Amino acid sequence: MSAQRWADRVTQISEGAINVQVFGAGELVAPFGTQEAVESGTAEVYHGSGTWFSGRDIAHAFFTAAPYGLTYDEMHAWMYFGGGQELLDEFTNPRNLKIFIGGGSGIQTAGWFKKEIASVDDLKGLNFRAAGLYGEVLRKLGVNPTSIPPGDIFASLQAGTLDGAEWVGPSNDLAFGLQNVAGYMYAPSPVEIYGGIEFGIGMDAWNALSDSQRLMIETVTEAEANRSSAYTLHANLQAYEKLRAMPQLTIGTFPDDVWSAIEIASKEVIEEVKQTSAFHRRFVDAYYAYVKQATEYKRYYDTDFLTKRQNFFS
Repeated sequence: MSAQRWADRVTQISEGAINVQVFGAGELVAPFGTQEAVESGTAEVYHGSGTWFSGRDIAHAFFTAAPYGLTYDEMHAWMYFGGGQELLDEFTNPRNLKIFIGGGSGIQTAGWFKKEIASVDDLKGLNFRAAGLYGEVLRKLGVNPTSIPPGDIFASLQAGTLDGAEWVGPSNDLAFGLQNVAGYMYAPSPVEIYGGIEFGIGMDAWNALSDSQRLMIETVTEAEANRSSAYTLHANLQAYEKLRAMPQLTIGTFPDDVWSAIEIASKEVIEEVKQTSAFHRRFVDAYYAYVKQATEYKRYYDTDFLTKRQNFFS
């Protein structure tokens, strides 16, 4: 929906000077091959999650989902005003890419499981669909993470190839029917916090645009980032109520020992990424400096208010 809306708006506002045609997964290139297709010029634009491309460089996942990372409002603030876009340009422009964030899902579901997760030992040996940094964190807990295209998640759970999976959040999970093949839903995710999608444009195509056309693309993309994020929250509110009403579904959060293990594993993964190169260290340090700043601010403003608001309704 988001990709099509972006394409339609670019085409209409440019009065057809830029005509964007959308292809689904597998129609033009393989589901996870979109970024490389744009780098090589097979396509001019891709729409997808940076986590899907983390096998090429794990740092790309930070612009989508990072352990204890930025929420979608914080991510937008960092990208637009806190230096995030400049770091993303430094990271991807040399690969013939001009990337813009396209909206975030908000904090996602930690996972759907076929059995109860009562302790960290229950995670060991599970085949679990998770990509990017979440997969690396879970690997340290004894999970066997695997990254498969979204369209294969339901069938893999149904067939028993997977013991569990993370996808997005209530609206997307409900639409995929995960509640029909896994009886335990755990939230929140410790890693999939922003849950971002991005628009990646080939530099040749980007440089071929006029200044006014580039401004138009940036404006449409910023508008789509806001609309996509708002729509996902709205849809999640409705879907969560439907999931809560299902008697066969158990909804909970991970037990304390799982959270403790995830915290330790997350710090290890973050440090490993920082060791990759001088840029990775500078980038990750900048990211978590903004996370810390946002955390201190929200602890005073948001956290207490949300507690008081919950008391208001109870």
